[in-house]
Amino acid sequence: MTLRARSTLAAPRCRQQPEKAQQEQGIALLRSLGATVYRLGVSRRAGDWQGTMQTPGLPDVMAFLPHRGSPVRTFVCWEVKAPGGRLRPEQLEFQARCFDAGVAHVAGDLTALMAWLVGAKFLRADQLPAHRQVPAASGDR
Repeated sequence: MTLRARSTLAAPRCRQQPEKAQQEQGIALLRSLGATVYRLGVSRRAGDWQGTMQTPGLPDVMAFLPHRGSPVRTFVCWEVKAPGGRLRPEQLEFQARCFDAGVAHVAGDLTALMAWLVGAKFLRADQLPAHRQVPAASGDR
């Protein structure tokens, strides 16, 4: 089998979007819906310190979405994770505290955020691109 024949038989590979790119697109989406968005920084201390200067477990993005027909806003925390990414113990604890307090918390990629926005009625499923279609039920609150 020649190299050319192999390449035509191989399944096409989709390049996985880095978390940073998904975060930027999610922030743009939230802002387009009228949300006030706060991105938690990842500034690092000078020198060889490898950790960030924020409290462990805090999400990457927090947003206040306008409520339809009411001055009350919806607050959501989004921990951006690449597909297959897992929450660290501190992030799981923060997520649990959010749920206990009735605060929405989404953990996952841009598709997970879109699924939550559809479930919370900020988007309609038919507004999503085909490659971002989401299952009918979402596990995040």
